[in-house]
Amino acid sequence: MKSMHWRDFHRCFDAVAKKIRAEDIKGDAEIQGALDGCTAGHILSDKDVLRVPANLVSFLEYLFHQAEGPYSPDFEWNAEVIRILFTSFPGLQNLINLNAADALANMVLNKRGRLKFLVSDQAELLIILEWWRRFGLIQLSSREVFDALIEKPTIKDRIESGDPLLIIRLLDVFPDYDKEVNPKGYDYETLMQAAGAVTGPPSERRYHRLYTTALKSGKDIYSLICEEERRILPMQMRRNRFLAYLVKNLHDNTCQVCSAMGEMTNGPVEVHHIVPLSMNGRDKAENMLTICPRHHRAVHAGEIILDKTNENIKISYSGETWTISVNHNRKKQHEIRT
Repeated sequence: MKSMHWRDFHRCFDAVAKKIRAEDIKGDAEIQGALDGCTAGHILSDKDVLRVPANLVSFLEYLFHQAEGPYSPDFEWNAEVIRILFTSFPGLQNLINLNAADALANMVLNKRGRLKFLVSDQAELLIILEWWRRFGLIQLSSREVFDALIEKPTIKDRIESGDPLLIIRLLDVFPDYDKEVNPKGYDYETLMQAAGAVTGPPSERRYHRLYTTALKSGKDIYSLICEEERRILPMQMRRNRFLAYLVKNLHDNTCQVCSAMGEMTNGPVEVHHIVPLSMNGRDKAENMLTICPRHHRAVHAGEIILDKTNENIKISYSGETWTISVNHNRKKQHEIRT
């Protein structure tokens, strides 16, 4: 049977979603009546999908599409409308519960599908799993999603053969299962070289889309950094990787240590927490330093010493010292806050 595509009713569905959000329409009868009005005259307007009205499924697909993923600015309010929808229509919950773990696994793999949020890293998956609970759906753990994923045809073979882009994607989302994701223990640089990914790993491509879309809407990088610093991460998460991506862009993807020493940065940069998170350092832009892998290794080996005050970061290496001012960035971020 041909499916009912939400794009045919985009404007009407958008109006219904806003009315649900504003509580102008409530309950299953009013919501269903509004959707029937949107799809009146369509060949499938009176059809069901496993005893669920086809237009209700189509509306849910529309909401998933509009929400995109947890880092997206419209995620929260669309997710709340989805919650109301599931609460009002238990049959819709049953429909999703039939293949819940598999559906979430497809989101991680970025497979095509209409009922799909975008998942780029562990934080996004954990946020979605929390919303899954709020939706009243079967509660799932990241382990159950991972198990559903590796049971998919070819996935185990691709991991065993060392498919670099797949391994990078899974390491981003499932770092706790790194030995299963990356059984041969390839380091990240080796995986990136093998992938030959000019545009970077899948997570960074997602971050780039979010970043460029926000800039086009009139925001700037300072306001985006402030927004991410306010984001409440899942309890087990301490690092906001999208924030780290923004900080790297703030410094033009150059190594601040290289710049201070008068050297050129070659290749990608990483983010280092000046006061380590393990020592109660904050996951904030002012506690982050963009640094090349070579200098990052030197910091962790104790060859480069970093000392941060309120105004500066002092770099000590081979008997010489350099200073980076952090005042400029803090001032601009403060101006955005106020």
